[in-house]
Amino acid sequence: MPEIMEVNSPVGFYAERLHKLQSKTKKISQKIGLFSWLRLVSFLLMAGMFYLFTASTDTIYLIASGMFFILLVGLIVSHQKLYTQREHFLLLSEINQNENDVLSGGTSIFDTGKAYISQLPFADDLDLFGEFSLFHYVNRCTTGYGKDLFAESLLHTPTEINRIQNLQMAIRQMSEKTDFNQEVMVALLGVYRRKDFKEFVISDEEPMWFFKQYYYKIAAYVLPLLVIASFIYYLTSGNISLFLLNGSVAFLTAFAQAKKMALLSEEMSGFSHAFHAYYKVLEKFESQDVSGEILTEMKKVAAEAKNGFKQLAKISEWFDRRANILWYALGNLFFMHDLHLAFGYEKWKYKYHSKIEDWLITTGRLEMLISYGVFRFNHPDFVTPTLSSDPELFASDLGHPLIPSSKRVSNTVHLQIDPRLVLVTGSNMSGKSTWLRTLGVNVLLAQAGAPVCANAFRWKPMPVLSSLRQSDSLHENTSLFMNELKQLKAILDRAASAEPCLILLDEVLRGTNSEDKYTGSYALIHRLTQYNSLIVMASHDLKLSLLEKQLNGKVVNHCFESKIENGQLLFDYTIRKGIAANRNATWLMQDMGIIKKDDTSV
Repeated sequence: MPEIMEVNSPVGFYAERLHKLQSKTKKISQKIGLFSWLRLVSFLLMAGMFYLFTASTDTIYLIASGMFFILLVGLIVSHQKLYTQREHFLLLSEINQNENDVLSGGTSIFDTGKAYISQLPFADDLDLFGEFSLFHYVNRCTTGYGKDLFAESLLHTPTEINRIQNLQMAIRQMSEKTDFNQEVMVALLGVYRRKDFKEFVISDEEPMWFFKQYYYKIAAYVLPLLVIASFIYYLTSGNISLFLLNGSVAFLTAFAQAKKMALLSEEMSGFSHAFHAYYKVLEKFESQDVSGEILTEMKKVAAEAKNGFKQLAKISEWFDRRANILWYALGNLFFMHDLHLAFGYEKWKYKYHSKIEDWLITTGRLEMLISYGVFRFNHPDFVTPTLSSDPELFASDLGHPLIPSSKRVSNTVHLQIDPRLVLVTGSNMSGKSTWLRTLGVNVLLAQAGAPVCANAFRWKPMPVLSSLRQSDSLHENTSLFMNELKQLKAILDRAASAEPCLILLDEVLRGTNSEDKYTGSYALIHRLTQYNSLIVMASHDLKLSLLEKQLNGKVVNHCFESKIENGQLLFDYTIRKGIAANRNATWLMQDMGIIKKDDTSV
């Protein structure tokens, strides 16, 4: 039997909404087809009436033709609105389908964050970026500023308690605004997917000012008066010489500013759709009922920014129209349009240039908070973490947020001082590495203000330091082993400060021989236990477990187990106290035919 979806569940909610949107889209498509026929009929009637007028000179046919022309214009306008509505509903449908796809383990239509992998100091230990990463799963940002801020929220999570509490409040509110969140995504996706779209990026250069001199103002107002007056004179007297003289002066004046206008056009041309989208998004946001320090401050910025973006969208649109030769010629001949456009843009820059970056950041921050808000809405079973003043990490039924609930195995953990170092042993594929990533990812989510995959979660905010996977570097000409040593050195340097850290280590020093590895790991554990940090270290080396008795309560052993039953290797992925008793590497090699059973005899 097919699984029954509860409407109150996120999957059921999106499925119901998708069904309604598809129904609306179908009705609009039917209207579009009807209006296409009505336009054709109106055009034929208009043309027929005009033909009858030319044949009979009866004004009644001319009037009828004019009425059908007006009807045709109205139908064209309404038809275009229907196309716009359908596109809107199609994007909404795509967004709701995307949410269901993501919740079902599929891929998201939003950016994977692959470009941010290079910003990590070492390897992507916690799978933060790339396809099926945490960024890819949570991200609902479209703008460059939004994606940058969202990536920043994972790369450098805050540790200040007040900041995290404010983020929690903001994310909780955004999780309750599903309609608004999706309207923002539609507004930005619709624009960013245009073939002619260009994203506006703040230039590091100082703004250019070309038209401050007073004589430009004189030319902008006097020349149009002279040209229009001489044109009227030409119409009444038939003498065109004065009009040609004044028109030539106007054209030469406009052409003389072509280079300056080209530089201004580089700043503004092609961005009208982006500015209009930012205006619509911030206008919608300003109408939202919000509270708390973060959203209230953003709303204040949005009140000014929406008007600034609205004006800038119009200015950018006028710059785009300069490409029309007829408009360029007539506009500059009769109105000195280029000068007035430059005045308007430079006036806007004088008033708002220093603020536009803050506006773009506010738009991006809104996208970031929407991303976390959608994540919170999609996971009502996740919990909002509780902050602690003591260096600890307690979580009940903690799981990895990217593993579907049907496959997820949760565990309870309490890291504290002391014991400050948890040594995790276990066989291959038993769950050690996933457990380390589970700890790291959930702490990052908690410090970003988001909910975590647990029934209860209490922690002191702290930097997350990890060495879980290594890669060599052709650019730096370093081997895997040397790269790992550099990573461990960076971790120790950071942990040496008074600030507690969460340190996650997986099978350190794997690039050397077993004796050297044991000696180095033994010394590393001794040093780590001198720091005021919480450490979880996974290892296959069972001899290290003896440190639990040697280091006076600073080390505790935990393990993951596996077992072989009826010729099958089984895992329960449950962490427990103690030392791993089972091994599986040799059995796996035999099972896969890599070696024979007789080969294992020494």
